[in-house]
Amino acid sequence: MRWSPALTVLAFALCPPWLAAQTTKPAPAAQPPAAQQPSPQPPGGQAAEPAAPSAGDAELESDIAKRRWVGSFDFGFLGSDVNGDRGRYERYRDLRDGPFLNGVRLLRERNGVLFDIEADHVGRRDQRYIGTATKPGKLRASFMWDQIPMLLSQDTRSLFEGVGTGELTVPNAIQAQGQVNPGAITDIFEQSSVEFLTKTRRHIANGRVEYFPSESVTVQANVRNTDREGLIPYGGSFGHSSVVELPEPTSHTLSDFDASAEYARQPLLLRGGYSGSWFHNDIDSLVFDNPFRLTDTPATPSRGRLSVPPSNSLISVNGMASLRLPHKSRVTAYASAGTLKDAGQPLVPQTINTSITTRPLERSTVEGEARLSSVNLSFVSRPVRAVDFTMRYRSFDYENKTPEFLIRERVPFDATPSALTAPLAAEQFSVLRHTFDADFRYFATGRTSAGVGFTRLGEERTHRIFESNADNVLRLTFDTANRGWLSLRTKYEHGERRGDGIEQGIEELTAIGEQPGMRHYDVANRNRDRITILGGVTPAKFMTGTLSIATGKDDYDESEFGLRDNTHHVYTAGADFLGTERVSFGFSYSYERYDALQRSRQANPGEQFTDPSRNWAADTSDKTHSVILNGDVARIAGKIDLHVSYDFNRNRGIYNYITGPVEDRTLPEEVVVPSTLPTPSQLPPTLSQLNRAALDLTYPLTSRLSVGGSYWYERYRVEDFTLDIDANPELVRGQALLIGYLYRPYTANTGWVRLLYRW
Repeated sequence: MRWSPALTVLAFALCPPWLAAQTTKPAPAAQPPAAQQPSPQPPGGQAAEPAAPSAGDAELESDIAKRRWVGSFDFGFLGSDVNGDRGRYERYRDLRDGPFLNGVRLLRERNGVLFDIEADHVGRRDQRYIGTATKPGKLRASFMWDQIPMLLSQDTRSLFEGVGTGELTVPNAIQAQGQVNPGAITDIFEQSSVEFLTKTRRHIANGRVEYFPSESVTVQANVRNTDREGLIPYGGSFGHSSVVELPEPTSHTLSDFDASAEYARQPLLLRGGYSGSWFHNDIDSLVFDNPFRLTDTPATPSRGRLSVPPSNSLISVNGMASLRLPHKSRVTAYASAGTLKDAGQPLVPQTINTSITTRPLERSTVEGEARLSSVNLSFVSRPVRAVDFTMRYRSFDYENKTPEFLIRERVPFDATPSALTAPLAAEQFSVLRHTFDADFRYFATGRTSAGVGFTRLGEERTHRIFESNADNVLRLTFDTANRGWLSLRTKYEHGERRGDGIEQGIEELTAIGEQPGMRHYDVANRNRDRITILGGVTPAKFMTGTLSIATGKDDYDESEFGLRDNTHHVYTAGADFLGTERVSFGFSYSYERYDALQRSRQANPGEQFTDPSRNWAADTSDKTHSVILNGDVARIAGKIDLHVSYDFNRNRGIYNYITGPVEDRTLPEEVVVPSTLPTPSQLPPTLSQLNRAALDLTYPLTSRLSVGGSYWYERYRVEDFTLDIDANPELVRGQALLIGYLYRPYTANTGWVRLLYRW
C-alpha cells in the first residue's frame, strides 16, 4: 500500500477534535503543581500488541527500503462510567466517551533522510505529536507538541464573580448582608454560588536541532515554550477566624532556550553553551472581595490583595573540558555562571484598605537580582584491573544581590498598621554549597568488588539558625554477581552533620519569641545510618526474583524542640515467571513504613515559657502496602493475545499526640517531668487506598489487521481529617468560605473496542 501526503491530510481531517485516547500521559516532574497518579498498563500498549508474523515484519522492512510510508494506528470507541470524583480519576488524562485515535506512527526514508511521525491521543486534551527527521551523521531535527490537562474538580463552587481573572468580586448586596449577619452567607451560598471547573492546561512546544558539520564537531539548539492557563485553589484571609478559599487564575508562559557547540577528538572534549529562561505572568496580583464586609474599617477590610509569582528571567553561560589521561583515566571540568532578575514589576502596596494610611514603601519595584555560579570537577581512573577510583568536587553559589529593603511597619490582614520599634530588613537569602566525593573499589574477581567512599557536604546559609554546617558521610559497599544466577549490591552509610554559629541563632530565636532549644531539621545537628540491599536471583531460565531492602534512622539528639528522630523501612520482593513461550506472569509486593517524632512546648510568655511540664510530642507513623500482579498469554486458541494486571496500594497514617515523657524514645530531659497539660484529643487515622485492574485482548484478522477490547477498573477510597467530605460537610462555616475542592472517593469503569492496523 502506498501512502501519500494527500492521504495523510485526509486521515486527520476525518478525525474530529473530540477523538479520544485511552492511555494515561503523566505530567512532567519539572512543572508545578505536583501531584501525579500512576497508571496501569495502557490498552494497546506493547504487552497487548499482537505478535505479527515474521513475514509481515519483513514486508514492512521492505516497504521502508522501497521508500514507502509505513506505520500503524489504533482506532476505536471508549466509554467510562464514574461514580464519585471524576476529576481525580481523569486528573492528567482525557477519558471522555466517544471515538479515539491513538498510537499513530508513520515512517519513511527518502534521499537518505529518515522521517518519523508519532501522534497520541489525537484531538484530545492530552494529545501529543512528535516529528523527527534524521540524516545520519549530518543532521537531526525534531519537534514536539504536547498538551497536559490537570482536572482538579468538576463541581467547585463560589460566590465570586470574575472567576478566571485577577479581580474576584462579590455583589454588594451579598456583602451588605454578610456585614449585618455573617450567618446569612450560608443560605446565600446555597442559592447564589456558581459551579465551575477547577482545572489547568499546559501547552508545550519543543523544537530541537543537532548538526554535525564534521566527525569532531556537534552543534545543537533547543527551544521550548510552555503556556499554562486555568484555575487552582488558593487561600486568602481577613483574620485568623476568617478564611476565604479562592479560585486563583493561572496565566503564564515559560520560554527556554539553550545552545551548545562541542568539539571531540581524542584525548580532548570541549563544550561551550548558553541557556536562557524567561517566565512571564500575565497577572500581577489577585484582588478579592470580603463576602462578610461591604465597607472598609481599620479593623476589617472589604477587600484583600495577594501577590503572585512575578515575571523573571535567568541567563547563564557554561563550558566544559574533558581530557583522557594515561592508565584509563579521565579528568573533567565544568563551570557555569548566570544571573537571575525580576522583570521590574511594581511592588504590591502594603494594603488595599481605604480606611487606613500606611507609610510609603522604600522603593516601588523589587529590583530583585541574584548571581548563580557552579563548578564541577571529576577524576575517574582504573589504573589496574582490580582497582577503580573516582573523585568529584561540586560547588554552587547563590548570591543574592537584591538591594536591602527596610520594613518600618506591619499591616496584618489589611487591618490597622502596627509600627515597629526598629526597622527590619527583608531577608536576602543566599547559599554557598561545596560537595566533595571520593570512592574506591577493589575487584576481588571480575564479578565481586568491595568499596569505601566518603562525602563531605558543606553549606553556608544566610538568616538560618546555623551560619554554616557540614555533613560527613562514610559508606561501605559490596557487590557481587555469581555466574549470572545471583546478583547482590549492598551499601552502608553513616553520616554526621554538625553546625557552627548557633550562638547568633539562639539570640535571633529569643528575639522573635521562639524557644531557644528549637532547631530546624534541614540544618540541625544529626546522626544518620542507612542500609541498602538490592538482590536478584535467576535459579532457572523460566524464573527471576528480586529483593530490595532500605532501612535507616536519623537522630537529632541536640534538638530539644522540632524533629527529634525519623526512621524508614522499605522492603520489596518480586518474581517473574515464563511458563512457556506463550505464557508469562509476575508479581511484586512492597512494604514501607515511616516514623517520626516531633517535640514542642505549649506555653505563653512568662513562667510557662520555661516550664518542661508543658512539653508535648507528635508521634507520626505512615505505612504503605503495594501489590502488583500481571500476566500475558499469547495466541490463545492460536489467535487471541491476553494481558491482565492488578495494582493495590494502601496507605495508613497515624498522628499520636503525647503529653509528658515519651516511652522508648530519646528526649533531652535528664529528669522525667510529669505533664500539667490536659489529655489531648487524638486525630483519626488517615487512609488512602487505590485498586486498579486492567484487561486487554487482541485478535489478529490478518498479519496487519487486528481487533481488540480493553477494560479498566479503578476504586479509590480516602479518609482525611482535614480535606475529605466528612471533615467539610458544609462549605460555609462561620466566616470561613471554601470552594469545595476536597478529597473524595470514586469507582470507575472504562472500556474500549478498537481496530489496530499496520501497513
